[in-house]
Amino acid sequence: LARKQVPILCYHQVRNWKAGDGPMTKDYTVETQNFKDQMKMLADSGYNTILPDQLYAYLNEGAALPKKPIMLTFDDTVLDQFTTVNPTLKKYGFKATIYIVLNRFNQDWATDKDLNQASSELNSEKMLSNEQIKEMLDSGLIEIGSHTLDHVNLPKLTKEEKQKQIIESKKQIEEIFNIKCSSFAYPFGFFDNQDVEIFKNSSYTNATTVVNGVYDKTKYSDFLIPRIMISGRQNIYSFILKMKKGQSR
Repeated sequence: LARKQVPILCYHQVRNWKAGDGPMTKDYTVETQNFKDQMKMLADSGYNTILPDQLYAYLNEGAALPKKPIMLTFDDTVLDQFTTVNPTLKKYGFKATIYIVLNRFNQDWATDKDLNQASSELNSEKMLSNEQIKEMLDSGLIEIGSHTLDHVNLPKLTKEEKQKQIIESKKQIEEIFNIKCSSFAYPFGFFDNQDVEIFKNSSYTNATTVVNGVYDKTKYSDFLIPRIMISGRQNIYSFILKMKKGQSR
């Protein structure tokens, strides 16, 4: 109980809402000024951003963490993570992890059909390019992890298909960007026991979910790390409550 609790915030899109955006799109889209206000609040409150390897070293090796540690994560490889998120992070010297989908570089993205009606509410979004990702990596503030090759629902796949999505995506990230990739985020937050076993036998060190909460090693494994989902519908006050308590408000 004496160990630091580390909130891990999960973002998707950061842009202003458009006409025609449905309820799910608004849940997953934090408007630009709201995002900037949130980052300013974290900076003004003395929070220090850390990366997944730092959290892993703290939890498993007793490594030190800065005061008021927090992790910022972004899923899905959308363009606004370069145009809006990156300069805002630079302003405050904040670090973040972006979970990328390998086969969606330089494309327009329509979310997977297996989410049925909910997916139809999400607009197509322009994806990041390799060059933009490399530029963010060069800043030293951004780390990238895997979000699979194709943003798939892993529990629906065979074991062989899962291994390809999990292991091949890591391999390609390391080859394309000449970095070590040790982090993963489950697409849609969906996983099963077989997925977790694959990770335990891989060279990944951590995998994040969209289970809402703050990581507690007595309740979660390194491959089922919860995050605090940041909704576009919350104001700065509910953001503060969600960040501190790890629960919806």
